[in-house]
Amino acid sequence: MAKYRLLLMPILAIGISLHVRAAEDINSPPNVELDRLISAGQYQEAYDLGKPGLLDWEGDEAFDFLYGLAALEIGEPNEAVFALERTATTATDRLLRGRARLELARAYFVTNNLTASENLFNVVLKSDPPANVRQNIEAFLQLIETRQNARESAFSWTLSSSIGSDDNINSATSNSLIDTPLIGQIELNQDGRETDDNFNNSSLAMAYNYPLDRNRSIDARVNLTHLDNFNTDQFDIDNLRGELSYLWGNETNQFRHGVSINQVNLDGEGFQDAVALNSSWQRSGSNGWYQSASVAYSQIRFDTGTGSESNNLRDVDQVLLTAGLTKIAGAFTQSLNLYHAGEDPENPNGGSHNGRSFTGLAYSVLYRLSTQHTPYLRISAQDVEHDDEHPVFINTIRSDDNQSATAGWFWQASRKLMVTGDVSYTENSSNIELFDFSRFRFQAGFRY
Repeated sequence: MAKYRLLLMPILAIGISLHVRAAEDINSPPNVELDRLISAGQYQEAYDLGKPGLLDWEGDEAFDFLYGLAALEIGEPNEAVFALERTATTATDRLLRGRARLELARAYFVTNNLTASENLFNVVLKSDPPANVRQNIEAFLQLIETRQNARESAFSWTLSSSIGSDDNINSATSNSLIDTPLIGQIELNQDGRETDDNFNNSSLAMAYNYPLDRNRSIDARVNLTHLDNFNTDQFDIDNLRGELSYLWGNETNQFRHGVSINQVNLDGEGFQDAVALNSSWQRSGSNGWYQSASVAYSQIRFDTGTGSESNNLRDVDQVLLTAGLTKIAGAFTQSLNLYHAGEDPENPNGGSHNGRSFTGLAYSVLYRLSTQHTPYLRISAQDVEHDDEHPVFINTIRSDDNQSATAGWFWQASRKLMVTGDVSYTENSSNIELFDFSRFRFQAGFRY
């Protein structure tokens, strides 16, 4: 951090005066003291002074700038970005807004958001700054270009775990008796009815990126997930997924083409395998707008081991199309996604009823309450239409409507540790009573 601070020192000394007022009451931010500590190079002390009152003082443009600068200097660049973005966007003082942009560009650079850093430095250059400021900005731009052209590989990993409760771990009906056209009323065994349990869900994600140049790279990802239901082993799930992708594009358009494999075990036994080809596109528009689209072709195959010989009737080939729109405005991030898929049975003789198409719409909104706390809400609706009549429920082609809602919270406890929690409810309505179900679950955990 020191070398980037020294390089920027002439920028910080361009004569911009930060107007801070003495605190009028106990609830006012301590801007005068923050300014004194920062001027004395006591950045940690300034950060420690501002941190406890962050929720109360956020939005004060002078406090946001001073706190963001202190956070940047002690090695908390992500926290600095949040604070400096507010000042750079909303400050009414033109000089303060200009200085906030310079510090924000530096924070973007430290967090390796090179495109945003480059764009913001260029914005300042267009304002015709003094010669020494221009010289140092150009030095930063050279560093950005060098880093963008660097071919350094990167490895990262994420560990997450949560515990919770689920009142329907197998997404099954609550009815114990079902009417069928052929044999009349039948009684479902316990495995076929909704089962409640507490659970632990843990996952490990690893990613390796190898840049070919500033616009192209190879990306490899592996994800391992284990769902352990405490009392019912029958529905424990292990999921292993690997993906290899080629990425290319520029600061506006990004493309990704890849192949993935997926293996699912149920209670320690083979259950399902899938191989997929996928391509996606994302565009970064102006004013916080983002657009995306993707297409994926998957071959989904079910295990035919002991006792599961007829599972091959469930094998399908799937084509999935997705389009998305995201808007970032202030503290809000809103996303809308539309998707449609068709699944053709691999074995149409006897398995035609497993062919289906489904269309869904999903909306989510995140609100950045502070640098640490982000509540969110997700809702979705899906319509599923099967291709042929069900072999047990003759003369009936299955049709389902599914709705779900999730409310959750992200708490960034530290730079690397996030605490998470959510509550979700799902309801599935079908024209075949056997497939009606509702599901309520809640969980809390961490991501590191």
